[in-house]
Amino acid sequence: MTMKTIDVVAAMIEHEGKLLLARRDASSDQAGLWEFPGGKVEAGESQPAALMRELQEEMGIAATVEDFVATSELQQPARLIRLHGWRVSGFSGTLTLQCHSEIRWVSPADVLSFDLAPADIPLIEAYLAKFVS
Repeated sequence: MTMKTIDVVAAMIEHEGKLLLARRDASSDQAGLWEFPGGKVEAGESQPAALMRELQEEMGIAATVEDFVATSELQQPARLIRLHGWRVSGFSGTLTLQCHSEIRWVSPADVLSFDLAPADIPLIEAYLAKFVS
């Protein structure tokens, strides 16, 4: 039996030198942990297209997806989750929360002090190495 692989995209949304962190609500997997918002890539979708769709659905914003940051893998009992982080340099619209309990704008250097979802940790490490000097 082959393990199911799920591709998920995550937005590292930048605004005035800070990154957006979103806290997973009580009903979700890994409830209460902080993450970069995003969601599953559907069949036939590019990663940037999936991210734009997910941000529209989850947060009500139209995002400008820029650079690919990194991919991390999270092994779960029945599946492998591949999380692909992308830099989002801007957005239009007003942030509204559909599946998160709260959001916070955090300086990139402080992101690791939050209780992050495990797959998001390599993404912020790669982001700091690539974009923050």
